[in-house]
Amino acid sequence: MSQKKGTNFVQLEGELMWPEFKATGTGKLFCKFKVAIPFELKDGNVVKHYVKCAAWEAVAEALQDVEQGTWLKVTGRVNERSYDGKCRHCHSEEKKYWTEVVIDNFVTGA
Repeated sequence: MSQKKGTNFVQLEGELMWPEFKATGTGKLFCKFKVAIPFELKDGNVVKHYVKCAAWEAVAEALQDVEQGTWLKVTGRVNERSYDGKCRHCHSEEKKYWTEVVIDNFVTGA
């Protein structure tokens, strides 16, 4: 029996929020940020869902020229990372997980 292959493709449209630029130990530029996606509830109120995103090297460089609050259309893939951290309640060591969308392309004003 052959195993089915999945597709890991994400497309989001929303506002660029809280971009934070850093360099890795090897000098690679990295940007973590959120995309705020507004949607309307049944009662007419509009709320925003914030999706964690990351961009590397050339994409992160291009994001340096984009102001917070700018409308973006981004494409990428879902990625999960882990690290060793401490429990916020009992302070014992535990594995922490971080799920984000790794951006491979974006356009502004979409």
